[in-house]
Amino acid sequence: MESAITLYELNCRVKALLSGAIPAIWITAEIAEINLNRSGHCYLQLADKGENSDQPVAVARATIWSSTYRAIASYFSRVTGRNLERGMRVMLLVEPVFHELYGYSLNIKNIEPSFTIGDIERKRREILEHLKRDGVIEMNRMLEFPLFPKRIAVISSQTAAGWGDFKTHLSENNYGYHYYLKLFPAIMQGDSAEESVIQAFDLIASESENFDVVVIIRGGGSQTDLGCFDSYELASCVAQFPLPVIAGIGHERDITVIDYVAHTRVKTPTAAADLFIEAFLECETICRELAERVKRAVVTRVAEEQLCNERVANRFAVLVKQRLADEASLINICRQKALSNVVSTVERRNERLKVSALRMKAAVSQMLIKSSNRLDKSEIVVRYSDPVRVLERGYSIALRNGKAVRSANELNSGDKVTMRFADGNVETVVN
Repeated sequence: MESAITLYELNCRVKALLSGAIPAIWITAEIAEINLNRSGHCYLQLADKGENSDQPVAVARATIWSSTYRAIASYFSRVTGRNLERGMRVMLLVEPVFHELYGYSLNIKNIEPSFTIGDIERKRREILEHLKRDGVIEMNRMLEFPLFPKRIAVISSQTAAGWGDFKTHLSENNYGYHYYLKLFPAIMQGDSAEESVIQAFDLIASESENFDVVVIIRGGGSQTDLGCFDSYELASCVAQFPLPVIAGIGHERDITVIDYVAHTRVKTPTAAADLFIEAFLECETICRELAERVKRAVVTRVAEEQLCNERVANRFAVLVKQRLADEASLINICRQKALSNVVSTVERRNERLKVSALRMKAAVSQMLIKSSNRLDKSEIVVRYSDPVRVLERGYSIALRNGKAVRSANELNSGDKVTMRFADGNVETVVN
Protein backbone atom coordinates (compact mmCIF):
# COMPACT_ATOMS: atom_id res chain seq x y z
CA MET A 1 0.00 0.00 0.00
CA GLU A 2 1.43 3.39 -1.08
CA SER A 3 2.31 5.73 1.76
CA ALA A 4 -0.19 8.54 2.52
CA ILE A 5 0.82 12.20 2.36
CA THR A 6 -0.45 15.14 4.36
CA LEU A 7 -2.96 17.68 3.15
CA TYR A 8 -0.24 20.29 3.27
CA GLU A 9 1.94 18.17 0.93
CA LEU A 10 -1.04 17.75 -1.43
CA ASN A 11 -1.71 21.45 -1.47
CA CYS A 12 1.95 22.13 -2.13
CA ARG A 13 1.87 19.77 -5.14
CA VAL A 14 -1.32 21.52 -6.44
CA LYS A 15 0.35 24.88 -5.95
CA ALA A 16 3.47 23.68 -7.82
CA LEU A 17 1.37 22.35 -10.69
CA LEU A 18 -0.73 25.51 -10.92
CA SER A 19 2.12 27.97 -10.50
CA GLY A 20 2.97 29.29 -13.93
CA ALA A 21 0.67 26.82 -15.67
CA ILE A 22 -2.03 29.41 -16.38
CA PRO A 23 -0.77 32.93 -17.11
CA ALA A 24 -2.79 36.08 -16.35
CA ILE A 25 -6.02 35.97 -18.37
CA TRP A 26 -9.06 38.18 -18.96
CA ILE A 27 -12.33 36.82 -17.56
CA THR A 28 -15.89 38.13 -17.19
CA ALA A 29 -17.87 37.62 -13.99
CA GLU A 30 -20.37 39.18 -11.66
CA ILE A 31 -19.36 40.67 -8.33
CA ALA A 32 -21.34 38.63 -5.77
CA GLU A 33 -19.69 40.18 -2.71
CA ILE A 34 -17.19 43.00 -2.20
CA ASN A 35 -15.41 44.14 0.97
CA LEU A 36 -12.70 46.74 1.51
CA ASN A 37 -10.65 46.35 4.70
CA ARG A 38 -8.73 48.95 6.65
CA SER A 39 -5.47 48.08 4.92
CA GLY A 40 -6.94 49.05 1.57
CA HIS A 41 -7.13 45.48 0.25
CA CYS A 42 -10.35 44.62 -1.61
CA TYR A 43 -11.80 41.13 -1.27
CA LEU A 44 -14.41 39.90 -3.74
CA GLN A 45 -16.58 36.88 -4.36
CA LEU A 46 -16.97 36.40 -8.11
CA ALA A 47 -19.74 34.36 -9.71
CA ASP A 48 -20.64 33.21 -13.18
CA LYS A 49 -24.36 32.68 -13.75
CA GLY A 50 -25.90 30.67 -16.51
CA GLU A 51 -27.97 32.30 -19.23
CA ASN A 52 -31.51 33.26 -18.11
CA SER A 53 -30.74 32.01 -14.62
CA ASP A 54 -29.85 33.53 -11.28
CA GLN A 55 -28.05 30.42 -10.11
CA PRO A 56 -24.23 30.53 -10.30
CA VAL A 57 -22.45 27.84 -12.27
CA ALA A 58 -19.03 28.85 -10.94
CA VAL A 59 -17.68 30.92 -8.04
CA ALA A 60 -14.23 32.04 -6.95
CA ARG A 61 -12.61 34.26 -4.37
CA ALA A 62 -10.61 37.19 -5.67
CA THR A 63 -8.33 39.83 -4.20
CA ILE A 64 -7.21 43.26 -5.32
CA TRP A 65 -4.23 44.26 -3.24
CA SER A 66 -4.23 47.82 -1.94
CA SER A 67 -1.50 49.09 -4.30
CA THR A 68 -3.44 47.79 -7.32
CA TYR A 69 -6.89 48.68 -5.93
CA ARG A 70 -6.18 52.41 -5.66
CA ALA A 71 -5.31 52.64 -9.35
CA ILE A 72 -8.03 50.27 -10.57
CA ALA A 73 -10.86 51.80 -8.50
CA SER A 74 -9.97 55.38 -9.44
CA TYR A 75 -9.70 54.54 -13.15
CA PHE A 76 -12.96 52.56 -13.14
CA SER A 77 -14.90 55.29 -11.31
CA ARG A 78 -13.55 58.03 -13.58
CA VAL A 79 -14.54 56.19 -16.77
CA THR A 80 -17.89 54.69 -15.72
CA GLY A 81 -19.04 57.19 -13.11
CA ARG A 82 -19.71 54.19 -10.86
CA ASN A 83 -17.92 52.45 -8.01
CA LEU A 84 -17.31 48.72 -7.99
CA GLU A 85 -20.41 47.24 -6.42
CA ARG A 86 -22.26 44.01 -5.79
CA GLY A 87 -24.25 42.74 -8.78
CA MET A 88 -22.01 44.50 -11.34
CA ARG A 89 -20.60 42.51 -14.25
CA VAL A 90 -16.93 43.22 -14.88
CA MET A 91 -14.06 42.17 -17.15
CA LEU A 92 -10.94 41.47 -15.09
CA LEU A 93 -7.35 40.51 -15.77
CA VAL A 94 -6.74 37.75 -13.21
CA GLU A 95 -3.93 35.43 -12.19
CA PRO A 96 -4.98 32.07 -10.68
CA VAL A 97 -3.16 31.31 -7.42
CA PHE A 98 -3.29 28.51 -4.87
CA HIS A 99 -2.27 28.88 -1.25
CA GLU A 100 -1.63 25.96 1.05
CA LEU A 101 -3.79 27.47 3.80
CA TYR A 102 -6.38 29.57 1.93
CA GLY A 103 -6.86 27.45 -1.17
CA TYR A 104 -7.76 28.63 -4.69
CA SER A 105 -8.27 32.32 -5.45
CA LEU A 106 -7.66 34.93 -8.12
CA ASN A 107 -5.34 37.93 -7.97
CA ILE A 108 -6.89 40.81 -9.95
CA LYS A 109 -4.32 42.74 -11.97
CA ASN A 110 -6.49 45.06 -14.09
CA ILE A 111 -10.07 45.91 -15.09
CA GLU A 112 -11.72 46.91 -18.39
CA PRO A 113 -14.38 49.58 -17.60
CA SER A 114 -15.78 49.65 -21.14
CA PHE A 115 -17.14 46.11 -20.61
CA THR A 116 -19.02 47.23 -17.49
CA ILE A 117 -20.36 50.29 -19.31
CA GLY A 118 -21.60 48.06 -22.11
CA ASP A 119 -23.11 45.63 -19.62
CA ILE A 120 -24.86 48.47 -17.80
CA GLU A 121 -26.27 49.75 -21.08
CA ARG A 122 -27.34 46.24 -22.02
CA LYS A 123 -29.19 45.88 -18.70
CA ARG A 124 -30.78 49.26 -19.23
CA ARG A 125 -31.97 48.25 -22.69
CA GLU A 126 -33.37 45.02 -21.30
CA ILE A 127 -35.23 46.90 -18.56
CA LEU A 128 -36.59 49.44 -21.05
CA GLU A 129 -37.71 46.66 -23.40
CA HIS A 130 -39.41 44.95 -20.46
CA LEU A 131 -41.22 48.20 -19.60
CA LYS A 132 -42.29 48.59 -23.24
CA ARG A 133 -43.70 45.07 -23.25
CA ASP A 134 -45.59 45.92 -20.06
CA GLY A 135 -47.04 48.97 -21.81
CA VAL A 136 -46.03 51.36 -19.01
CA ILE A 137 -42.89 53.09 -20.26
CA GLU A 138 -44.78 56.18 -21.55
CA MET A 139 -47.45 56.37 -18.83
CA ASN A 140 -45.84 59.01 -16.59
CA ARG A 141 -44.71 61.14 -19.53
CA MET A 142 -48.30 61.19 -20.81
CA LEU A 143 -49.55 62.86 -17.62
CA GLU A 144 -50.42 66.53 -17.97
CA PHE A 145 -47.92 68.79 -16.24
CA PRO A 146 -49.82 71.11 -13.83
CA LEU A 147 -50.09 74.78 -14.74
CA PHE A 148 -49.07 75.86 -11.26
CA PRO A 149 -46.91 73.08 -9.69
CA LYS A 150 -47.03 74.55 -6.19
CA ARG A 151 -47.25 71.44 -3.98
CA ILE A 152 -44.08 69.39 -4.44
CA ALA A 153 -43.21 66.03 -2.88
CA VAL A 154 -39.44 65.49 -2.76
CA ILE A 155 -37.61 62.17 -2.52
CA SER A 156 -34.02 62.68 -1.41
CA SER A 157 -31.57 62.10 1.38
CA GLN A 158 -32.22 64.49 4.25
CA THR A 159 -28.56 65.53 4.32
CA ALA A 160 -28.02 65.63 0.54
CA ALA A 161 -26.48 68.79 -0.86
CA GLY A 162 -28.84 68.57 -3.83
CA TRP A 163 -31.89 68.76 -1.54
CA GLY A 164 -30.50 71.89 0.12
CA ASP A 165 -29.72 73.49 -3.27
CA PHE A 166 -33.20 72.69 -4.57
CA LYS A 167 -34.94 74.09 -1.49
CA THR A 168 -32.82 77.27 -1.38
CA HIS A 169 -33.18 77.96 -5.09
CA LEU A 170 -36.98 77.71 -4.88
CA SER A 171 -37.37 79.80 -1.73
CA GLU A 172 -35.05 82.57 -2.99
CA ASN A 173 -36.47 82.93 -6.50
CA ASN A 174 -36.52 86.46 -7.94
CA TYR A 175 -40.27 86.51 -8.54
CA GLY A 176 -41.53 85.93 -5.00
CA TYR A 177 -43.27 82.65 -5.88
CA HIS A 178 -44.13 80.44 -2.90
CA TYR A 179 -44.04 76.64 -2.93
CA TYR A 180 -45.08 73.93 -0.50
CA LEU A 181 -42.32 71.32 -0.14
CA LYS A 182 -42.45 68.06 1.78
CA LEU A 183 -39.43 65.81 1.98
CA PHE A 184 -39.85 62.03 1.97
CA PRO A 185 -36.39 60.88 3.12
CA ALA A 186 -34.84 57.92 1.34
CA ILE A 187 -31.47 56.20 1.05
CA MET A 188 -30.11 57.29 -2.32
CA GLN A 189 -27.21 54.84 -2.78
CA GLY A 190 -26.22 51.35 -1.81
CA ASP A 191 -28.01 48.03 -1.60
CA SER A 192 -31.06 49.33 0.30
CA ALA A 193 -31.56 52.44 -1.87
CA GLU A 194 -34.02 50.83 -4.29
CA GLU A 195 -36.36 49.58 -1.56
CA SER A 196 -36.09 52.87 0.34
CA VAL A 197 -37.03 54.99 -2.71
CA ILE A 198 -39.98 52.71 -3.54
CA GLN A 199 -41.22 53.05 0.06
CA ALA A 200 -41.02 56.85 -0.30
CA PHE A 201 -43.16 56.61 -3.45
CA ASP A 202 -45.69 54.47 -1.56
CA LEU A 203 -45.95 57.12 1.18
CA ILE A 204 -46.53 59.86 -1.40
CA ALA A 205 -49.18 57.74 -3.16
CA SER A 206 -51.09 57.41 0.13
CA GLU A 207 -51.58 61.22 0.17
CA SER A 208 -51.25 61.99 -3.54
CA GLU A 209 -54.21 64.41 -3.42
CA ASN A 210 -51.96 66.78 -1.43
CA PHE A 211 -49.32 67.13 -4.18
CA ASP A 212 -49.00 68.28 -7.79
CA VAL A 213 -45.65 66.66 -8.73
CA VAL A 214 -42.88 64.45 -7.34
CA VAL A 215 -39.15 65.24 -7.59
CA ILE A 216 -36.33 62.72 -7.15
CA ILE A 217 -33.19 64.59 -6.12
CA ARG A 218 -29.70 63.18 -5.95
CA GLY A 219 -26.68 65.40 -6.42
CA GLY A 220 -23.53 64.51 -8.29
CA GLY A 221 -20.02 65.21 -7.10
CA SER A 222 -18.42 62.31 -5.30
CA GLN A 223 -21.69 60.39 -5.09
CA THR A 224 -21.29 58.21 -8.14
CA ASP A 225 -23.37 55.27 -7.02
CA LEU A 226 -26.44 55.43 -9.27
CA GLY A 227 -27.04 51.72 -9.68
CA CYS A 228 -30.33 51.70 -7.75
CA PHE A 229 -31.87 53.96 -10.40
CA ASP A 230 -31.30 51.26 -13.06
CA SER A 231 -33.82 48.96 -11.37
CA TYR A 232 -36.84 47.50 -13.16
CA GLU A 233 -39.00 47.58 -10.00
CA LEU A 234 -38.20 51.24 -9.30
CA ALA A 235 -38.58 52.22 -12.96
CA SER A 236 -41.96 50.45 -13.13
CA CYS A 237 -43.07 52.31 -9.98
CA VAL A 238 -42.05 55.68 -11.48
CA ALA A 239 -43.63 54.94 -14.86
CA GLN A 240 -47.01 54.07 -13.32
CA PHE A 241 -47.05 56.75 -10.63
CA PRO A 242 -50.23 58.91 -10.75
CA LEU A 243 -48.33 62.22 -10.45
CA PRO A 244 -45.72 63.63 -12.85
CA VAL A 245 -42.23 62.60 -11.69
CA ILE A 246 -39.28 64.95 -12.22
CA ALA A 247 -35.87 63.22 -12.19
CA GLY A 248 -32.97 65.39 -11.03
CA ILE A 249 -30.37 62.67 -10.58
CA GLY A 250 -26.62 63.16 -10.81
CA HIS A 251 -24.93 65.30 -13.42
CA GLU A 252 -25.95 65.98 -17.01
CA ARG A 253 -23.80 63.06 -18.21
CA ASP A 254 -25.45 60.63 -15.78
CA ILE A 255 -28.41 58.85 -17.40
CA THR A 256 -30.37 56.11 -15.67
CA VAL A 257 -33.47 54.10 -16.49
CA ILE A 258 -35.46 56.45 -14.26
CA ASP A 259 -34.56 59.31 -16.62
CA TYR A 260 -36.20 57.41 -19.50
CA VAL A 261 -39.52 56.75 -17.73
CA ALA A 262 -39.90 59.93 -15.66
CA HIS A 263 -42.19 62.70 -16.92
CA THR A 264 -39.26 65.15 -17.20
CA ARG A 265 -35.52 64.79 -16.75
CA VAL A 266 -33.37 67.69 -15.56
CA LYS A 267 -29.60 67.68 -15.28
CA THR A 268 -29.28 68.91 -11.67
CA PRO A 269 -31.47 69.57 -8.58
CA THR A 270 -31.10 73.31 -9.25
CA ALA A 271 -32.39 72.77 -12.77
CA ALA A 272 -35.42 71.02 -11.24
CA ALA A 273 -36.11 74.15 -9.17
CA ASP A 274 -35.74 76.28 -12.32
CA LEU A 275 -38.31 74.05 -14.02
CA PHE A 276 -40.98 74.98 -11.45
CA ILE A 277 -40.02 78.65 -11.42
CA GLU A 278 -40.20 78.79 -15.22
CA ALA A 279 -43.57 77.00 -15.16
CA PHE A 280 -44.94 79.68 -12.82
CA LEU A 281 -43.34 82.44 -14.88
CA GLU A 282 -44.79 81.05 -18.11
CA CYS A 283 -48.26 80.77 -16.57
CA GLU A 284 -47.96 84.26 -15.13
CA THR A 285 -46.97 85.61 -18.56
CA ILE A 286 -49.90 83.80 -20.16
CA CYS A 287 -52.25 85.14 -17.48
CA ARG A 288 -50.98 88.68 -18.01
CA GLU A 289 -51.44 88.36 -21.77
CA LEU A 290 -54.93 86.96 -21.27
CA ALA A 291 -55.71 89.77 -18.83
CA GLU A 292 -54.62 92.34 -21.41
CA ARG A 293 -56.69 90.63 -24.08
CA VAL A 294 -59.68 90.56 -21.77
CA LYS A 295 -59.14 94.21 -20.90
CA ARG A 296 -58.98 95.21 -24.56
CA ALA A 297 -62.03 93.10 -25.36
CA VAL A 298 -63.95 94.65 -22.46
CA VAL A 299 -62.99 98.19 -23.53
CA THR A 300 -64.07 97.46 -27.10
CA ARG A 301 -67.30 95.82 -25.94
CA VAL A 302 -68.07 98.72 -23.59
CA ALA A 303 -67.53 101.23 -26.41
CA GLU A 304 -69.79 99.21 -28.70
CA GLU A 305 -72.45 98.92 -26.01
CA GLN A 306 -72.25 102.65 -25.28
CA LEU A 307 -72.74 103.44 -28.98
CA CYS A 308 -75.61 100.97 -29.14
CA ASN A 309 -77.12 102.50 -25.99
CA GLU A 310 -76.88 105.97 -27.47
CA ARG A 311 -78.67 104.82 -30.60
CA VAL A 312 -81.34 103.10 -28.56
CA ALA A 313 -81.67 106.17 -26.32
CA ASN A 314 -82.14 108.45 -29.35
CA ARG A 315 -84.73 106.12 -30.84
CA PHE A 316 -86.39 105.79 -27.46
CA ALA A 317 -86.59 109.60 -27.06
CA VAL A 318 -88.29 109.94 -30.47
CA LEU A 319 -90.68 107.12 -29.65
CA VAL A 320 -91.46 108.64 -26.25
CA LYS A 321 -92.17 112.05 -27.77
CA GLN A 322 -94.42 110.49 -30.38
CA ARG A 323 -96.18 108.39 -27.76
CA LEU A 324 -96.64 111.42 -25.51
CA ALA A 325 -98.10 113.40 -28.40
CA ASP A 326 -100.47 110.53 -29.21
CA GLU A 327 -101.49 110.18 -25.57
CA ALA A 328 -102.02 113.98 -25.26
CA SER A 329 -104.25 113.93 -28.33
CA LEU A 330 -106.16 110.97 -26.94
CA ILE A 331 -106.51 112.72 -23.58
CA ASN A 332 -107.92 115.83 -25.31
CA ILE A 333 -110.43 113.72 -27.16
CA CYS A 334 -111.38 111.96 -23.94
CA ARG A 335 -111.63 115.31 -22.15
CA GLN A 336 -113.95 116.68 -24.83
CA LYS A 337 -116.07 113.55 -24.69
CA ALA A 338 -116.10 113.62 -20.90
CA LEU A 339 -117.00 117.32 -20.86
CA SER A 340 -119.79 116.77 -23.35
CA ASN A 341 -121.07 113.80 -21.34
CA VAL A 342 -120.91 115.82 -18.10
CA VAL A 343 -122.88 118.75 -19.60
CA SER A 344 -125.47 116.41 -21.01
CA THR A 345 -125.68 114.52 -17.75
CA VAL A 346 -125.99 117.74 -15.73
CA GLU A 347 -128.76 119.02 -17.99
CA ARG A 348 -130.65 115.76 -17.65
CA ARG A 349 -130.17 115.79 -13.90
CA ASN A 350 -131.38 119.41 -13.72
CA GLU A 351 -134.51 118.51 -15.63
CA ARG A 352 -135.09 115.58 -13.32
CA LEU A 353 -134.52 117.83 -10.29
CA LYS A 354 -137.07 120.34 -11.57
CA VAL A 355 -139.64 117.61 -12.11
CA SER A 356 -138.84 116.14 -8.71
CA ALA A 357 -139.09 119.58 -7.09
CA LEU A 358 -142.57 120.16 -8.57
CA ARG A 359 -143.67 116.70 -7.52
CA MET A 360 -142.22 117.19 -4.04
CA LYS A 361 -143.90 120.60 -3.69
CA ALA A 362 -147.31 119.16 -4.58
CA ALA A 363 -146.75 116.20 -2.27
CA VAL A 364 -145.69 118.47 0.59
CA SER A 365 -148.75 120.69 0.11
CA GLN A 366 -150.99 117.62 0.17
CA MET A 367 -149.24 116.30 3.28
CA LEU A 368 -149.57 119.66 5.02
CA ILE A 369 -153.29 119.74 4.32
CA LYS A 370 -153.72 116.20 5.64
CA SER A 371 -151.61 116.96 8.70
CA SER A 372 -153.63 120.13 9.41
CA ASN A 373 -156.90 118.16 9.29
CA ARG A 374 -155.45 115.52 11.64
CA LEU A 375 -154.33 118.22 14.04
CA ASP A 376 -157.77 119.76 14.08
CA LYS A 377 -159.32 116.43 14.88
CA SER A 378 -156.72 115.71 17.52
CA GLU A 379 -157.30 119.11 19.10
CA ILE A 380 -161.02 118.36 19.45
CA VAL A 381 -160.31 114.94 20.95
CA VAL A 382 -157.79 116.41 23.37
CA ARG A 383 -160.11 119.20 24.32
CA TYR A 384 -162.92 116.77 25.20
CA SER A 385 -160.47 114.45 26.93
CA ASP A 386 -159.16 117.16 29.30
CA PRO A 387 -159.65 115.92 32.95
CA VAL A 388 -160.90 119.33 34.00
CA ARG A 389 -163.73 119.07 31.54
CA VAL A 390 -164.43 115.54 32.81
CA LEU A 391 -164.56 116.82 36.40
CA GLU A 392 -166.88 119.70 35.31
CA ARG A 393 -169.27 117.10 34.06
CA GLY A 394 -169.73 115.78 37.68
CA TYR A 395 -166.87 113.28 37.97
CA SER A 396 -164.20 113.20 40.73
CA ILE A 397 -160.74 111.61 41.17
CA ALA A 398 -159.68 109.63 44.29
CA LEU A 399 -156.01 110.27 45.19
CA ARG A 400 -153.94 108.40 47.76
CA ASN A 401 -150.50 109.75 48.44
CA GLY A 402 -150.83 111.90 45.32
CA LYS A 403 -151.60 108.95 43.04
CA ALA A 404 -154.95 108.13 41.40
CA VAL A 405 -156.80 105.14 42.86
CA ARG A 406 -157.97 102.93 40.00
CA SER A 407 -159.69 100.14 42.01
CA ALA A 408 -161.54 99.81 45.35
CA ASN A 409 -159.30 96.84 46.13
CA GLU A 410 -156.35 99.19 46.38
CA LEU A 411 -157.89 100.87 49.51
CA ASN A 412 -157.86 99.61 53.07
CA SER A 413 -159.92 100.77 56.07
CA GLY A 414 -158.41 103.89 57.58
CA ASP A 415 -156.59 105.04 54.40
CA LYS A 416 -156.68 108.78 53.83
CA VAL A 417 -157.99 109.65 50.39
CA THR A 418 -158.16 113.03 48.67
CA MET A 419 -161.22 113.53 46.47
CA ARG A 420 -160.56 116.05 43.73
CA PHE A 421 -163.55 117.90 42.15
CA ALA A 422 -163.70 120.54 39.48
CA ASP A 423 -163.94 123.30 42.08
CA GLY A 424 -161.69 121.85 44.87
CA ASN A 425 -160.44 118.93 47.02
CA VAL A 426 -162.02 117.05 49.96
CA GLU A 427 -159.97 114.91 52.47
CA THR A 428 -161.69 111.63 53.45
CA VAL A 429 -160.97 108.52 55.48
CA VAL A 430 -161.99 105.05 54.27
CA ASN A 431 -164.45 103.43 56.74
